[in-house]
Amino acid sequence: MSKLDQLDIKQLKVFQALIREKNASKAANQLGLTQQAVSEHLKKLRDVFDDRLFLRKTNGSLPTPFAEVLSHNVDKLLNDFKALLSPSIF
Repeated sequence: MSKLDQLDIKQLKVFQALIREKNASKAANQLGLTQQAVSEHLKKLRDVFDDRLFLRKTNGSLPTPFAEVLSHNVDKLLNDFKALLSPSIF
């Protein structure tokens, strides 16, 4: 199975929320998920990207340098998905 086959949009949305909130509980609340679900998505993302992505701190999480760079690509990708689903005027 390719890495692309292991990745889904929900995982990218979780990643984006973690980048923004820097806290799994806050990200879970924002997305309407449990903290356990956020942790599972993060585990899958770590496997796909072969990076820890976030390091635990006493009051949240700190993105790794790789996650910081990746966040720009994820933002663009999710915006492209939104545009794809927007109604087009012909």
